[in-house]
Amino acid sequence: MKVRFSVLIPVFNIERYVRQTIDSVLSQSFTDYEVIVIDDGSTDQTLQVLESYGKRIKLIRQPNQGPEVARNKGAALAHGEYLAMLDHDDLFLPYTLATYDQIIRTFDSPPLIIGSVKNFRDGQSIPAEAQASRQVQILRYPDYLSKDVPLGHFTSQIVIRKSVFDKVGGYGNSGVVPSPDDVNLLLKVGTYGPCIVVQKPYTFAYREYETQGKRNLKAIASGILGLARSEHQGRYPGGRKRRSARYAVIGGLAATYAVNYCWRGEQRKLALRLLLGTVPMVFAAICKKFLRYLRQPTQPIVLPEE
Repeated sequence: MKVRFSVLIPVFNIERYVRQTIDSVLSQSFTDYEVIVIDDGSTDQTLQVLESYGKRIKLIRQPNQGPEVARNKGAALAHGEYLAMLDHDDLFLPYTLATYDQIIRTFDSPPLIIGSVKNFRDGQSIPAEAQASRQVQILRYPDYLSKDVPLGHFTSQIVIRKSVFDKVGGYGNSGVVPSPDDVNLLLKVGTYGPCIVVQKPYTFAYREYETQGKRNLKAIASGILGLARSEHQGRYPGGRKRRSARYAVIGGLAATYAVNYCWRGEQRKLALRLLLGTVPMVFAAICKKFLRYLRQPTQPIVLPEE
């Protein structure tokens, strides 16, 4: 039976957080959705937690192959018009799916929606005001590559029409953990439009803690260099006309990890390897950032409250 959303949650050895993650979906004010949880070969008590939900979730099991493979498997079995991604340690806020549904109805089923993030430290509670806002404010772009605001890169911010996900072949199947699979997908759908960027309200909460995958700097750096190779091989749409925009996406990500994580984490050789492997892309990112100050920014659109 068709539903509006299929929420895809790949999980691996996350017994400490997974119940809070799933409960954040099951407590949504909007109810036309299904929850698909893909256990990626967990060896702790995660599976027992998942089984306790019974038929409230659709549980899929696979040997450990990484979140890309898990999301693709979940998407293949999804009945949703849209796929809403959620990492196993992040949270949806109470009106997340209602917000996305209003956007879908207002903008005639856009292929891509990018959610708004509220960061919180592990052990801290999410501020009540972050969960209560109902005003919806968005930016509308012709496509993802046209965006003129920095968005960060979080899998849990992606909502994509399933037909588009299927058309571009979904995620890769690298098996590398962690990897910038979210950026790879966004580049694959970079010319599909319109792209709607949510500014208000927050649509997911990103949990910060020391053992997160982003701390595996070598794997992330290798993944970013893989994005650069894919770009050079012509795997992303838009041709020469949109090349600078694609370069800016990859270069911005490369510069952020090289400076903020590798260099500051005293992995100087890794930082230099990443920067040298993406020099023209980093330059494109710097140019785009400079040009933002010279252009009229996209004006936000406030939707009527429902």
